[in-house]
Amino acid sequence: MNNFFIIGHRGARGEKFENSLSGFKYALTLDIDAIELDIRQHSGELWVIHDHELERLTGSTGRFDEAIDPSKLRLLNNEPIPRLREVLDLFWGKLPVNIEIKSFDTVSLLLELLDQYPVIEQDSNFPWILISSFDHRQIRELRNRSCPWELALLTGGIPINTRQLIDEIKPFSWNMKDEYVDYSFIEQIQRQGVRVMIYTVNKMHRAVSLRNGGIDGIFTDYPSSLANID
Repeated sequence: MNNFFIIGHRGARGEKFENSLSGFKYALTLDIDAIELDIRQHSGELWVIHDHELERLTGSTGRFDEAIDPSKLRLLNNEPIPRLREVLDLFWGKLPVNIEIKSFDTVSLLLELLDQYPVIEQDSNFPWILISSFDHRQIRELRNRSCPWELALLTGGIPINTRQLIDEIKPFSWNMKDEYVDYSFIEQIQRQGVRVMIYTVNKMHRAVSLRNGGIDGIFTDYPSSLANID
């Protein structure tokens, strides 16, 4: 737990269009520990997109899960919405990926897809695949189904029932919002062998403060800048 991980949020959201193939290819050129992306399921396929509503990212109206054919949608940078398998093909064996589940009933599809990829010998302290979600029911389901990949609990406020969740899920990390950093609480989590990583951190002075405070890593929209924290 001596590493301070730098994770590109949605690829490199502040530098390239978020969750896009061009953004992910750019992230591969950076000296960072991992990238984070968001997935939603649609008609038996996993797609890399954050929002439930389409307008902000595509300019289209309606909801992603109501789209007739996601492959026909275009992001505002004129790229198609990536399939998760495309991104995994790009990153496998090159850079770890934190997959955040955004849609319901996604576990089976995700496990089936990941099972198609070869085992990679771990050569970094960050797992090749880390699966996270605000929906702790799906993270619990992954653990109950003996998921071979590392798991992370994701919270946007003050966590509750932390000991019970840690005992049940045995997560690699607890990923929490910067607004709710409480070092005494974080130390309690770390004493149970769980790393704590903070989102979304975009200022160097804040990143340095968190590192000096014992935080294990950050998610950032500007990974090219914050990768130079040392």
